[in-house]
This record gives sequence, C-alpha cells and structure tokens, in this order.
Amino acid sequence: MLSKSKWAVYAIASLSVCSTLTIAQSIRAENTITTVTSINNAPYSQVFYTGSVYAVRDHDFKGSEPKIGVSTLWSKNPVNNELSLSVRYCLPVTSLVGLNASLTKLVLLNNNQPLVTIEQPVKAIPSYQRVVQSASVEPELGFWDSNPYWGDDAFWDGIPTPFLSEAITIPPLNCIAGSSRFDLTPLTSALTQLPDQTLQITLIFSNDTSSQWQLGQKTVQALKEMLAVRGTPANPSQSP
Repeated sequence: MLSKSKWAVYAIASLSVCSTLTIAQSIRAENTITTVTSINNAPYSQVFYTGSVYAVRDHDFKGSEPKIGVSTLWSKNPVNNELSLSVRYCLPVTSLVGLNASLTKLVLLNNNQPLVTIEQPVKAIPSYQRVVQSASVEPELGFWDSNPYWGDDAFWDGIPTPFLSEAITIPPLNCIAGSSRFDLTPLTSALTQLPDQTLQITLIFSNDTSSQWQLGQKTVQALKEMLAVRGTPANPSQSP
C-alpha cells in the first residue's frame, strides 16, 4: 500500500500528465486553425474558426452519391463555452416517408458498444422528401458512342453514322431529409474521452427508425482538439 506522501506525488504526477496532454492538444489545434468566411468552404475533419465559433465538420455517405448521407457540424462558442452539434441528413430510409418523424437521438459507438448518447434536441426540422436528382431521358450510347475519341470513319467500316440504341430513362433520386441541433455542453467530459479512431454513429428518430453511419478518425481527433482550445486564435490562417 502506498503511503500518503507517495499517493500525493502520484496524484500530482497524474494531474501534470493530463494538463500536459490538454495543453498539447490546444497548441496542436491552434497551429492548424483556419478562419473561414463560409462553413461550406471549410475543410473537413479540421478545426476551423468562423470569426465567432470554432467548429469541426464531417460528412459520411455510402455508394457513389455523396448527397445521400449525414453531415455533422460540431461547434464551440469560446465566449460562453457552449458546445453544440448540428446534424443534417439525406437518407434512403423509406420507413420515414410521410411520417413527419424527426431526429431525436444520436449515439456514438465503438465496436457496437455505446460511448456517448446525445439526445433531446434543442431544435429539429421534421423529415421531408427531397428530390436529389430529377428523372431524365438519355440515349444509351454504350460501345457505339459517336464521340470523336474513336477516330475517323474508317473505324466504322464504311458506316457513316454509328448506331444508337433506344433511349433510356434515368429514374429520379430521392431521399428523406431533415436536421436537428443538440446541446453538447453537459457531455463535454465524455467527448474528451473518446478514442482516437473511427466511430459508429446511430441516428434514432421519433418513430424509432434508426440509421447507421460513421464518424471519421480525423474528425474525432479534431473534435477533441477543439474542446481543448481556449480563447480565440491568435494568428489564424485564411481559407482560400
């Protein structure tokens, strides 16, 4: 068993290590902060400064259509030390059609083990059907494309006009869209303890429908750096 004096030394050493890590995270974030004029122009998975708040944004999508997915914006107001999360989604979830459901909960998990549960949104826009891409009709060119890339007419063996197949209809691309904003201030301590790796995200809606996504490792690291920053950036760089 350690003596009281040894326990005191151990406690002081532990506090020193935690303080050093916090300072290191703060310095690392402050050295990479970019001031942006628009969130849409801000980098992903990096701490940036809008002139009033620090923020980190992330976007996860599946397949080849980036418009279908989940966007998160983690922000911190250095004046009142408020922390918030804004979530925008565009999901191929048919169970949300016509139900006017809203996003009420978000859970961060590691290997399917819940780490942080974010709930009770301060503001929410109920889900609605959004047209991402309208239907269109196009000729199916395929191999018989008349693009000049194929060279002169000799390639076609005397055929003056390449054969075009019948037109095809490209169906519209729809999603269920909406957004919610959460107050993260009570969860600050839990967020600082997140592991530095890619995490799972479960979105849970008011009708108990859920949707699975991810939060990238670099975003998690940037989020923790943002939490460690104090004050406003001294010499922030400017976005192009």
